[in-house]
Amino acid sequence: MSAALVEFLSSRPPRERWLIGLLVLVILPLAVVFGLLLPLREAHADALRAQKDAVAVQNWVVQRVGEKLELGRAPDTQPSAPIGSSGIEQSLIEAGLRTDVSDLSVRDSGVIELRFDLVTFTTLANWLSASKPNWGYTISSFRIEATDVSGKVSASLALSPQT
Repeated sequence: MSAALVEFLSSRPPRERWLIGLLVLVILPLAVVFGLLLPLREAHADALRAQKDAVAVQNWVVQRVGEKLELGRAPDTQPSAPIGSSGIEQSLIEAGLRTDVSDLSVRDSGVIELRFDLVTFTTLANWLSASKPNWGYTISSFRIEATDVSGKVSASLALSPQT
């Protein structure tokens, strides 16, 4: 086979031999790199991203299952005494929500009504999540509506003392 290759190259003019040498030494390796190795590298990067996303989803699901199990357990203590409208107002101040409250009123039988005309949804949700276990109230009504402002909602809720 090498004798046939030597005979083929020796019968070609020098210019063609240079072009064939250039083809073999430069263009062929570039074709292998661009045609085979780079697509494999991109596929590998995509697979790593997919694996990272799958692990993140799995961790999220495990956390939600843990939260569900935590919520399903019976509380160890008796319901705490209601903290009153001043306690609710103090927790609103600590959460940075007091300026967003458009109405805070107390009805007879201790029911507290709150209304937010325009409040950041995540701040409100974080306040509710953090406050609910220890404020001595249950949420008897809750209404939330989207607004035209991104990330802001209108909300109203009524808190009844736990019995």
